[in-house]
Order: sequence, then structure tokens, then C-alpha cells
Amino acid sequence: FGIPTAQSDAVMRTMDTEEPYPIRGMWIQTNNPIACMAADPKWTLEMMLKCDCIVGADLFMTPTLQACADIVLPVAMLPERYGLALECGYNMGAITKVIEPAGEARSDAQICMELGKRFRPDAWPWATVPEMLTSMMEPTTGMTFEDLQAQGGILYTNFAYKKFETGDERADGQVGFNTPTGRVELKSTAFESWGLDPVPYFEEPTQSPVSTPEVYKEYPLVLTTGARPWGMFHSEHRQIPRLREIHAQPTLELHPDTAVPLGIQEGDWVWVENYKGRARQKAKLTPTIDPRVVHADHAWWFPEKSPQGPNWYGVWDSNINQLVDYNPGRSGFGGNYKSMLCRVYKVKDGEM
Repeated sequence: FGIPTAQSDAVMRTMDTEEPYPIRGMWIQTNNPIACMAADPKWTLEMMLKCDCIVGADLFMTPTLQACADIVLPVAMLPERYGLALECGYNMGAITKVIEPAGEARSDAQICMELGKRFRPDAWPWATVPEMLTSMMEPTTGMTFEDLQAQGGILYTNFAYKKFETGDERADGQVGFNTPTGRVELKSTAFESWGLDPVPYFEEPTQSPVSTPEVYKEYPLVLTTGARPWGMFHSEHRQIPRLREIHAQPTLELHPDTAVPLGIQEGDWVWVENYKGRARQKAKLTPTIDPRVVHADHAWWFPEKSPQGPNWYGVWDSNINQLVDYNPGRSGFGGNYKSMLCRVYKVKDGEM
């Protein structure tokens, strides 16, 4: 009845304090934290570099791997690997390898399987990735991975409704819903047992016109971040020219009524700044945003720039998370990515 992962802010605090124990190593796969999702990314990088060893696996070199990885494992591209394609939980297709991976590249599944065999071989008994995929799908489909390849894909159509009446909803076979009480819970008994509020509540952001009025006087705009632009997903695809053409530069959306008094016009480069730092983005004027709010692109880095530190691929130039606190709500979830305060002003000649 919970999420079986470590809460990221708690991991960073543990790296900082070494309580209850120091973290000695880090494995980074399908992740690019300092360019993408990490709040206060410079501090995050400082904490990561306290590890004795960092290993990364990715399709491309990223600012994170360039800055801190001791070992980088190249990952195979889509035509070079076997896999399962799942959609909405009722669709399954086979990803079929058509060419061998280039150089030393291996698929994510192959890398994880080989690593698992070294840590705990009894839990990873398969000789090949297709064997492992068969073990994942056969209990629910009755098919092997080879069967799925031959068929191309399957669609689950035999849904079972009202499973709560038959006991099929719960692992223990009891009638009811998959909650600690077996009932529809209008308050979360799991949250209650953890000392958290069991019902929804409102908590004012740690930084806002209401909670920090003195900060608001100096930084009079509410900063929200993170909407996905077409052609990119988080920090992916910046190095693919045809996709980069769709959204070539990081943009800051602001209302014309906000921009005009600041002398900002469409396409101007501007600084977004608060007490933590600043980032450079390109102004996009739109009447669809509240004049009290600005919205900044996230996850920007520039593969065309130098990979050398301390500004790996230009990761600090437009990284809006430099303005974001590591300070989640009482539950440990709910960061400040949508609710920081800031000010905006034009970039001067020579600051590019």
C-alpha cells in the first residue's frame, strides 16, 4: 500500500548528512537529474560527487554523466534490442531486435540482467533477455516472447468487472478493495498510520505572495515550470536536429501586460531570477497566462556546446531548476517546481 522507492529529497539529505549512514555509490539509468528534474541542481551535483563511485547507462552522453560518472555504459537503440511495448495496461507488442548493437552497447534489459546475476544470481536465472521477457508475460498471457513476436501483438479484452465482490481484487483473496481496510477509503488509513494527514488538505507553498510577502516585494512574479513542449520529452532529444527545430530554444511565457512595463518584446532573451540563482530564456508573449505568473521551460541543456566542466553542455545557462528549493511539503512529496517567486528582466549586450 505504498511506493517501493526511496523519496528523492530524503536521499539527498542522507548524502548531505550521512545519516543514518553514508551513501557510497549511485547507479544512474534513464535519468539526467542535474539537467532535468533535480531541484537546486548545483547542490544536487555536489551531493552526488560525495559518492565513491557513480555508474551511468544511457543512449547519449548527458550533462549528468559528463559531470560525475566514473563509468558510462552505452545503451542499445530500439532496433538493437528485445523488449515489450505496453500501452494502457491492455495492449502488448513485441520489440524485436533486427540488428546487433554497435560497439559495446547493450540493451537496458541486458545490462540489468547481467548486473542482477552478479548481485544475486538465484533471482536472475535466465540465460537470455527473451527468456526473461517470457517469464514476465507468460503467467498472464500464456504466451512466450517468441509467440508474441510471431503474432506481432495482443489486446486484452477479457476484463473482469466487480472483482471486489469475488476476492480477485486483493492478494489475500478476501472480498473487498485493495486497501488496508478492504473498503473504499475516503481517508487514507495508510497515511494515518505513517503520521500524515489522512485526507486532502491545502498547504500554502513555502514561497508565495501569502507565505513570504517580504520576498514577494522583491520577486513579484509567481514562477511555474515543467510543461512539455512538442518534439521533446524532459531532457531528451535536444541533440536531434529535426526535433530541435520544433522547439529550438528555451522559452519563458509571460503575459503582454507583464512584458510591456519591463521593456520585453517577443523573442527577447531574458533573465529569470530569484534569491537562489537565475536562468536565461527567450520571451514568448501570450495572453493565455495570468499576468501575475510566468512559465519557464525545464530540462534544457545544449549538446552543441562544450562538454567540459564546469558548464557541461551549457547545463547552467538556462536551467530553471537553479531557482527551485529542495523543500517539499509535510508528506515529503510536492516540490516547489510550480510555485517559486521570481523577477524577469532583459539580458544585456555581452551577457550571452
